Amino acid sequence: MKMTLYRRMVENITRMLVLSCILLGLVYNIPVICRSAETFTPSFGKGTVKVRLYSDYFCPPCRAMEPGIEPVITDLVRDGTITLTFVDTPFYRYSSLYARCFLYAINEKKDLEHALRARRALIEAAKNGLDSADKLEIFLKKEGITLKSFDPGPTFKAFSRHLKEDAIDATPSCVIETEGGTKKYGGPGNIIDALKKLKKKQPET
Repeated sequence: MKMTLYRRMVENITRMLVLSCILLGLVYNIPVICRSAETFTPSFGKGTVKVRLYSDYFCPPCRAMEPGIEPVITDLVRDGTITLTFVDTPFYRYSSLYARCFLYAINEKKDLEHALRARRALIEAAKNGLDSADKLEIFLKKEGITLKSFDPGPTFKAFSRHLKEDAIDATPSCVIETEGGTKKYGGPGNIIDALKKLKKKQPET
């Protein structure tokens, strides 16, 4: 009889502790079992200057710009000048498919060098006219790029907000936010020149 009462007391205390934990989680937003997922963003670097680069794998000027812009953005990210966000635009028939594959690629490995490799591979895939997820995945795998899927919906919504706020109607485009304000640039030459001007001045010797 005493043992039965003891077990009931233990069970009641356990229930109270569990309930208390759940209530704490609700009141103080402490994760108990799961947490809300954050929006995945294809951003690199921790600089105070915000750069949004708008391009499309099917856009000829974007393709032509890629070799010239890669070393510039790599230096700016590495030296801590910029926070770079790639925003793929939905201007062509298969743009969304390619944008999704790019997100999957950097979800597998979020590294700028890897992201640039994925971009180059997707540009090549677009040139070859690959028009399905299966074809793209096989092609990317041959290039050493694997994909890790997730729900890209929130990311695409963020892209849509950027496109609207920055009034993007052509690619390539680049928006640069500094303490002095926000400026938009269009065309490969103008974009690369604007980014080069962000490079930190080297100390005099």
